[in-house]
Amino acid sequence: MLVIGHRGAKGLAPENTLESLRAGYQADADMLEFDVRLTSDKVAVLCHDPYLYGINIKSHTLQAIKQLGPVTTLEDVLDEFFGRVLLNLEYKPTADVLVIYKQIEKKYIQRKEDWGNIIFSSFHIKPLLELRRASDDVSIALLHSINPFSFVAYHRKLKFIAVGWHRLHVNSLAIEISRNADIFSYVYTVNRREAAMILNKKGIDAIVTDYPEKMKGI
Repeated sequence: MLVIGHRGAKGLAPENTLESLRAGYQADADMLEFDVRLTSDKVAVLCHDPYLYGINIKSHTLQAIKQLGPVTTLEDVLDEFFGRVLLNLEYKPTADVLVIYKQIEKKYIQRKEDWGNIIFSSFHIKPLLELRRASDDVSIALLHSINPFSFVAYHRKLKFIAVGWHRLHVNSLAIEISRNADIFSYVYTVNRREAAMILNKKGIDAIVTDYPEKMKGI
């Protein structure tokens, strides 16, 4: 079972920051997950919620947000970690994902195999569909909330490389279907080693955790 650091490693450092990502990397996580949103001037920044420092990210420029406090940009993350560890970029909005796709393609993709260094994940079909239309090589993952079978309806068209389920709604049949379709499976967010061991026995490929150092060796 692989270990995915949640928002870097939010149990070890402030989430969605370089500090947290470094903590996850130093804890030997197999993959680092983080959340991305776009500012009004289309700069990708790390943040889970729509608001940062009390203001709406999509309605303000990067410079305006930086005046209120430190901000970690996607470029900061990619400059340090792209090609060093597998990255899982959870895209929070429903629109403009190709802005990020094009930025990554221009600066970090030298050959099509380089897309294997990063996974785009989302709860929304629209951005994943736009990504697949843009490239057959980009890696995409569908996240699930309650219904663990949502991926089945879209996989033939979108060709998911991975699916992510909530730990309370993962289903043994869904796991079996994903395995038969050769889709990588993971569960969020698991912070108890005993729970991780149970999921491992069920055949889950990876867990997302706030404490990657606790989960190694399962």
